[in-house]
Amino acid sequence: MALPMMTLDQQFDTMEKAARGALDTRQFTLDGVVVTAWLDGDTPVIIAVPRLDEKGQEQGVNRYYFKGGVLFGVREPESRFQFEQGKLTAWLDEEGQPQPFVSQVSLAQREQWLLKRAAQLRGLFTPSQGEQRLDRQDPSVKVTGTDRTQWLCHDKLVTLTGGEKVIFDAGKVQASEQDVKGRVSLLKGDDWQDLDMQCHVRGYRVVSLIWRAPKRS
Repeated sequence: MALPMMTLDQQFDTMEKAARGALDTRQFTLDGVVVTAWLDGDTPVIIAVPRLDEKGQEQGVNRYYFKGGVLFGVREPESRFQFEQGKLTAWLDEEGQPQPFVSQVSLAQREQWLLKRAAQLRGLFTPSQGEQRLDRQDPSVKVTGTDRTQWLCHDKLVTLTGGEKVIFDAGKVQASEQDVKGRVSLLKGDDWQDLDMQCHVRGYRVVSLIWRAPKRS
């Protein structure tokens, strides 16, 4: 007797359960929110992105699901989307029913936007040049211990922000072989920005890098 087909939500739930029990997590700041990914090696399987309202309050989470690095589906608080071979094949409501009154133009626009957003999020978790240099044991990289951790955090922050340089002030930053945290200065364009940063390193990977502008006193 054939088993009933799982709904899209059930497939998402199955992926969530498997990910939480077996996969590594990484967290990075993007557009002022902390994005969390569950990864198989360096390949995202699930990426969770908090949604904020105009006051900065969280209003649910959008979750992106990947199979073999390819977008499979998206779960939003009010909608579900299923993809097959890069094409949006289902747009459902929160109850799993087809959304009414969706035109082909709307479908194409949403498909394009979700694919673009998924690519941006997937790229967030691509190893930086510094991480790749350590992977291949580049002989020109001679830093070890705490210095290597700072070097990796510097490299990752520049990569994720599009900045040119980061300055770690010894009097404002605490560093160990796994962590760097404190006030740093980021050069982006012609401007220096102060950031409160927390960076955690495991092996040759930055697994958490969270930053924000300092609160005004």
